[in-house]
Amino acid sequence: MRDMCYFQVLCQVTVVSLLITGCDSGSTTPTTPVESEIVVTGASETSPSSLQKNSQERQAKSVTETKKSTANKHSNHKSDSGDTQTQKKPETIYRPDDKRPLHNNQRLALLGIHLYESPRLKLYTDIDPKLAATLPAVIDQAYPAMVDYFGPLPPDREGTEFQVTGYIMQNRELFRKAGLILESLPKIFNGRHLGAQFWMDAQSENYYLRHLMIHEYTHCYSMIMDNIGAPVWYLEGIAESMATHNIDQNRKIHFNVMPYNKNEFGGLGRISLIEETVRGAPPKSMLEVMQWESNDFVNNNVAYAWSWALCQFFDKHPRLSKPFRQLSRHMQGTEFSKKFQELVKDGYSDINDAWLLFARDFQHGYDFERATITFRPGQPLDQPNLSASAMITSDRGWQSSLIHVEQGSTYDVVADGTFILAKKPKPWESTADGISFRYFKGQPLGRLMMMIRPKSGAGSSSPRSILKEYPLGANATWMAPVSGTIYFRLNDDWAELSDNQGSVKVTVTQKKIAESVNLSKK
Repeated sequence: MRDMCYFQVLCQVTVVSLLITGCDSGSTTPTTPVESEIVVTGASETSPSSLQKNSQERQAKSVTETKKSTANKHSNHKSDSGDTQTQKKPETIYRPDDKRPLHNNQRLALLGIHLYESPRLKLYTDIDPKLAATLPAVIDQAYPAMVDYFGPLPPDREGTEFQVTGYIMQNRELFRKAGLILESLPKIFNGRHLGAQFWMDAQSENYYLRHLMIHEYTHCYSMIMDNIGAPVWYLEGIAESMATHNIDQNRKIHFNVMPYNKNEFGGLGRISLIEETVRGAPPKSMLEVMQWESNDFVNNNVAYAWSWALCQFFDKHPRLSKPFRQLSRHMQGTEFSKKFQELVKDGYSDINDAWLLFARDFQHGYDFERATITFRPGQPLDQPNLSASAMITSDRGWQSSLIHVEQGSTYDVVADGTFILAKKPKPWESTADGISFRYFKGQPLGRLMMMIRPKSGAGSSSPRSILKEYPLGANATWMAPVSGTIYFRLNDDWAELSDNQGSVKVTVTQKKIAESVNLSKK
C-alpha cells in the first residue's frame, strides 16, 4: 500500500511537471488574458534624456561575467594558456529594443488624452488630472521592487533605461479613434500588455486602479524577454502578488503584501472570492489551479484569486519562500518547469495538504509565520490504557501531537491548563473549553480543536479528509474515524494569534472498549 501511495504521489508530481511545461509550443506564452505575447510595434522612441547609460553598462558587464562563469564551470579546467586564449568570447544578452510608438502629444491633448511622464512610465490617460499625476511615481517605486524580485533586466543595444508606455482609459472609444489601441491587439477586458506597453480601463476604486496598473507593469517587466516558459497560473498569480500593495505614512509603497483588511484594498476582493468558494465546497487542489489555461482567466476573477492565493502560499511560506522566489529568475524556456519540479518532488503530499489547509483558512491578515503547519508523524499507543501527552501552544496554528490513532479505536482526550487569548482591553483567560462571549468559525474562542491526518493508505474516503475538524474542548471521548496522526489547535482568528500566550497539556488515552460516540457522527 505504501508503494502504491508513493506511485500516486510520483504521478502527481509528473502531472505537475507536464502542466508547467505546457508553454513549449510555437507560442511559449499564453495569449489571453495574461497578455503574455511579446509584440513589438510602432516606431522607435528615445528614452528620457535625463537617464544615463551607466546602469545598463553595469548590467551588461554583470551578464557577461555570469556567462563567463558558467562557461568556465563547464570547461575542462585545463591550465594550458593556449586553450584559454582560444575560448570563444561569450555573447552579451540584450533585452528587446525599445520600439514603442511616438505620439503627437499636442493632438492627443486636444482630444482630452494627456501625457504624464516619469523615468519609468509614459502614461496617456483621460482620467482626472489630479489622480493621473500621481500614477507615474507609483511605477517609479515599483521598478526597484521588480528588480529585487525578478532580477535586473539585461540592457538593450541602445543603452536606454527600461520604460513602459501605459494607456489608462476612461473612454475606450476615444483611445480607439485616436489610434492608440492597436488593431492587432487582442480583446481588452480589464487590462492587457504587449511588450513594453499596457492598456487598461479606469477603475472606480483608487486602490484597484493602482493595483491593475502595477499588475500590467509586472507583466511588462517580467515578460519582456523572449521565450517565456512559465505557466499561466504563475504569470497571473505573481503579477497579482506584486500588485497587492499598501502605502505607509511616509508615502512609501510596499509591494507583494498580504491584505490585512478590506477597506484599504478597495476593489480587490480576492480573499472574499476564496472564502465564498470554500464555504460551499472544498478548496481547489494545487493541480486544479495549475492546470488552468489562459482562456480560464478571461473575465474570470475567481481564476485570478486562486492563482494569486497559490503564489502567496509559496511566497510567504517560511520554508518554501526562498526556493519559490528563485523561480522568478528562471522564467525562460523549460527552466521554470525543472526548478518547480525540484521544489515539490520530495514533498508533494505535505505541500498539497498544507496548501489545502491554508486555502480553507485564508483570510485578511492571515499570519503565515504562526499558522504554517509542520507535518510530523505520530507514534501509536500500542496497548489499551496507554497514554501520551503533547503541549499545545495558543499562539500557533495546527500542531502535531506526535500521537498516532487507529481507525475504530476509542480514545479519551483531557486538556489541562489555562492561556491568554488577548491582552487588550484586558487579558482574556481561557481553558480548552473556550470562552463563550466570542466565537470563531462557529466555535468558542480558545476551544481545543482536533484534526486527523490520515496515514498513507489509511482508506480515507477523500484526499481532502484532512480538512475535517473536530471540536473537543477540555474533555472528550471519541472513536477514531480513520487511522493517522492527530493535530490540535486552540481555536482563534488566524489573524490574531500573535497576542496569545500560554499552552495546555493534552493527554490522549486509548480505551479498552469502544463505547463512545463515533467521532465522525459528532
